[in-house]
Amino acid sequence: MKPSLNIYLFLFLFFSASVFSQDTTNTDDGTQDVTKNLKGFHLGLQAGTLFANKYTTNLYDGFGFDPNGNKNNFVNSFLNQTLQYYGGAYGGTDRIAQTLGVMPGTWSFGPQDMPVNLKYNIAIQVGLNTRYCFDNKNAIIYNLNATKLTVNGDFTIETQVPVNSNGFQGAANVNTFSIIGGEERLINQLGFQRILGDNPLLNVFVEGGADMILAKYLKNQIIINNLTIDVSNGYYNQPAYGHFRGHGLEGLGFGAFAGIGLNLTLSSKYIIQLVYNPSYDKINIGYSPKLTFQQSISFRAYYNF
Repeated sequence: MKPSLNIYLFLFLFFSASVFSQDTTNTDDGTQDVTKNLKGFHLGLQAGTLFANKYTTNLYDGFGFDPNGNKNNFVNSFLNQTLQYYGGAYGGTDRIAQTLGVMPGTWSFGPQDMPVNLKYNIAIQVGLNTRYCFDNKNAIIYNLNATKLTVNGDFTIETQVPVNSNGFQGAANVNTFSIIGGEERLINQLGFQRILGDNPLLNVFVEGGADMILAKYLKNQIIINNLTIDVSNGYYNQPAYGHFRGHGLEGLGFGAFAGIGLNLTLSSKYIIQLVYNPSYDKINIGYSPKLTFQQSISFRAYYNF
């Protein structure tokens, strides 16, 4: 089940129901002041969803790279070489034909069959959030969030239509299968947060700053019916790829983030936030990394020490 914004809205509103039972004091005009003095160090937890830009899916498109970091052509691509190997090209059993349920030699794979429509799935993001409040409106924030992403795309294999009773062979069948990838990201954010308005309970806030993202390639696999095949680790684990593993499969990139959200002060000790964070980041893995747009929606809960 994909995470929904409604979940965060529900949690945010649920906690707000307890506002007036939290550490309140009556002021002279009869209103309740829950904020008191928020100055100091706040520690929090975050849970949310990350919507990653698909640009870096080029690392999982089946082509792969040579030891010098150059992207392979179709003939040398990891996907083509893997299919030929499992297809008995080097004297082994044609396992591709077996899983397709066809005769050996009656399937084909060409440049037009390479993966398309690769994209990241919506990912869960969790982390530790801290902030130091100078007063009730201004704070320095540091967030450390982690996420594990998955990539999905499609590739095709063509099979020959059997000859019918009249000796006629029709057009080839095009069979679609999945290619998947896995990736980890550790996201560091350092910036400034500003609470807007004078309501002691519920306010809009904005934030922004610099971020640093450590991204790491995990896997790249294809699924043909009941057969799952790794298409890259057999290559990347070779000694010749030692330098590339440290630069093309894992990298540290820098960028900037912004944010806007709702800040609910439950008491002088407890604050919760619902935040939308767009960011412009360099995910420093794969082919020709560059700055791209990412976005996330998160729920935070802070405790004021």
